[in-house]
Amino acid sequence: GIGIFEKRFGPERTFDCGIAEQHAVTFAAGLAAGGLKPFCAIYSTFLQRGYDQLVHDVALQQLPVRFILDRAGLVGDDGPTHGGTFDLSFMACIPDMLICASADEAELVHMVHTLAKIDDMPTALRYPRASAYGELELPTAPRFLEPGKGRITREGRDNTLAILSVGGRLRECLAAAAELEKYG
Repeated sequence: GIGIFEKRFGPERTFDCGIAEQHAVTFAAGLAAGGLKPFCAIYSTFLQRGYDQLVHDVALQQLPVRFILDRAGLVGDDGPTHGGTFDLSFMACIPDMLICASADEAELVHMVHTLAKIDDMPTALRYPRASAYGELELPTAPRFLEPGKGRITREGRDNTLAILSVGGRLRECLAAAAELEKYG
């Protein structure tokens, strides 16, 4: 978490706003307005508390604040108060806000790199509460991913069915495709 970041990059580049999400969003907006590249790490569900600030202090000014949203989606043991079940819907209606969700830890590396390069709009990277798969080799040189473009991981035989995956459910989607393939 933030402690690991602080050890690597130093306390002068790390600000812990505690459980004051509204302040964290506005603080990040101020940093971006001042020419810095803030990454604002917040639990997905708690960004709801900072929604007004996200719209008024970040999005309307098209400030390049990069939101890193932990616990996006259904989170299991953390319970309903910590589930980021609404973030896609409440961020998707904000004009010029780029939202991404990685399928695995390798894609996560590329997405963080991509967000760092985007300097003309707010962005969000959502990821679930869980450990990484662990068997993927992390890229040593991250690449920029073209915003708005997905990837095809498997093609069927007659183009009559499409299974779409957002974020960390790609493996389940591929398993479902394999199961459906058995039925022709």
